[in-house]
Amino acid sequence: MAYRGFTDSQIEAFMWIMKTSSATEAASKMLISQPAISRLIKQLEARLGFDLFERHNNRLLPTRRGTLFYDEVERVYIGLQHLRQFAERLKERAAGQLRVVSMPSFAMSLVPDAATLLAEQFPDLEISLYSYRSSQIAEEMVAQRFDFGITTDTRIDPRYQSFQYSLPGMCLIPPGHPLEAKALINIEDFANETLIFGEPNEQSRNRITQRLRKHAVSPKKIWTVSLGEMAIRLVANGAGLAVLNAVSACDAKRVGVVVRPLAFDIRYDFQIILPLEKDLEPAINNINAELIALVEQKIFESLKIVG
Repeated sequence: MAYRGFTDSQIEAFMWIMKTSSATEAASKMLISQPAISRLIKQLEARLGFDLFERHNNRLLPTRRGTLFYDEVERVYIGLQHLRQFAERLKERAAGQLRVVSMPSFAMSLVPDAATLLAEQFPDLEISLYSYRSSQIAEEMVAQRFDFGITTDTRIDPRYQSFQYSLPGMCLIPPGHPLEAKALINIEDFANETLIFGEPNEQSRNRITQRLRKHAVSPKKIWTVSLGEMAIRLVANGAGLAVLNAVSACDAKRVGVVVRPLAFDIRYDFQIILPLEKDLEPAINNINAELIALVEQKIFESLKIVG
């Protein structure tokens, strides 16, 4: 490719010398001879009309103009790299690839379970599963790096499709704990208990904390964890009580943790987000619709188990 008279080889030679300060090392990186590197730089300098380097003690040091030119070259090449990666993603989608990203609490069970069922229906489909923080997922979708996302960031954005959901919170109790005998857990039951919460900005933690304050209930101690799986393990070990969404509570029940419904309403809101239909291949739109149905099916099954 030529860019205003510059060739890829000339620009690559220039960038490697900037990174290594050595024509010999640059030649090694490009798998060509040192004289060939020097020739490429001379050609580039002739095209530009100014020197890019000065030689000091067998090292090549950039001139002021060389440094300014490098800053611009680097900016342009990062953009070109992004375009190449974007083109590859488009090609992969057309070739039958689906990229799915989810918040961690669903990435460990709900999404893999649904994706397994999806693969049975589309045996030639290549599926990639990723776990990101909810705060990252929306921007990743806007950048079209994924085809399907699940996030607790429930903001609506015209740059992607949104499907809103809400799950009830469930109380996780260690086996043998006195609260195991209760059918419903009241907010007052948390008095003098060790509670295991998500991070301070997590929506359910804030909602439970507000309710504890409203009813003047004081826990004995608070644990803070970044993943629901950590909370499940801590409860299983007898460290305390936790409140998680019904899907995660179903996972906890499978490993022997006692699950009870709450007598008060704590909701876990989330959304499935997709690229706009016009930005996707028709086949991927159809696959996304099927994956939504499978996720909803798994949620319904979880609610029956812990309900």
